[in-house]
Amino acid sequence: MLFADRALVTCLWMFALSSPVDAPWVVHPNGVGPAKVRMSLPMLNTTLHTSNARTTDPDGRDCFYVDIPGHDGLGVMVLHGKVARIDVDDSITPTARGIHNGDTEAHAVEVYGGRLSVSPHAYEPDEGHYLTIHTADGKSGIRFETEDGRITRYYAGAIEAIALIEGCS
Repeated sequence: MLFADRALVTCLWMFALSSPVDAPWVVHPNGVGPAKVRMSLPMLNTTLHTSNARTTDPDGRDCFYVDIPGHDGLGVMVLHGKVARIDVDDSITPTARGIHNGDTEAHAVEVYGGRLSVSPHAYEPDEGHYLTIHTADGKSGIRFETEDGRITRYYAGAIEAIALIEGCS
């Protein structure tokens, strides 16, 4: 019995060592990794083992961004004291359906199908689009920004937050 317990512990330890600690988290309409939309800032800090504080800038208290340690290229928008959206600016973090920055619009349309709405980009109407998908309850979604047929960035979260094309600005 002791040998079997030791073998199990060894196997589990080897699995833990072989699992990539820095593996990209998967983005879904309600967050990324353990960071969930509608979490309070203190809850986010507890979950991520961070100590992000509300900004002291009077103009930015209602909306600001915090970083996720160890996940460069991901930003968390905090709006009215709660996580509202996740911004993805790297090329390694995928959506739950496997879409990354750098993928083509055609691939995103193929993956998400008719549920994906396409609209002109506010600043690049001839070369760019917004590709947006909403959850069935209409409370969350993902919006991809494209230019010249490729996804340049995307964000996921509460519908009102992904509609903010300039983030907190």
